[in-house]
Amino acid sequence: MVWAALHSRTDILFDGLPAEAWPEGGEEQAPLHLHVAWPFTDSLGGPTDVSLTLHDAGGGVRVDVRHAGWGEGPAWDTAIQGHFAGWLQGLAALGLLVESGVDARDAQPMTRPRYFVSGELQSSPSAVYRSLVDASVRARWSNGAFEGVELVEGIEDRFIRWRRPAASGPPIEITAILRATPRGTHLAVAEYGVVDEAASGRWPSVFEGLARFLS
Repeated sequence: MVWAALHSRTDILFDGLPAEAWPEGGEEQAPLHLHVAWPFTDSLGGPTDVSLTLHDAGGGVRVDVRHAGWGEGPAWDTAIQGHFAGWLQGLAALGLLVESGVDARDAQPMTRPRYFVSGELQSSPSAVYRSLVDASVRARWSNGAFEGVELVEGIEDRFIRWRRPAASGPPIEITAILRATPRGTHLAVAEYGVVDEAASGRWPSVFEGLARFLS
């Protein structure tokens, strides 16, 4: 099922990446391994290299992605950061779809600007989930970052969707995907409908505030 989803739901996997489908001409060993040249960095000096491997994780599947062949310099650094966030968001969203059938993407057109950020918190998914959905708890650590948001969907300990009215056009949509890890919880946050660069400064500090609150 996971191997099939990695191929058939690239709309979700590549939501934060420059691709729409896997590049042609890769080496495939179904259903465990895929290796492709990644041509979407040609403008920086050449393609990079993506390897994807599936492992049995005792009742589930672990997907390892290795993206190698990066160059050096500011443009490469920006591409690395963008791809890192994109892969984490795509894998988290695809895992949510496979396990629950929920599509975590924004319901608005895919041309809307978005911002992704992920991190690991050393607390259980239930503690993270409650800190995000309970407005009275959230107000203790978020420093107003969620002001005006409306909770519209939630899967306990797994997924949250909020909306915030925008000054014009469709509302801003924020999603959070939670996944248990050996050390705590991986949290992947996406904001759709970003109107300026404020999101890139806001969300890292939100993560820091939540981590301090839960510690």
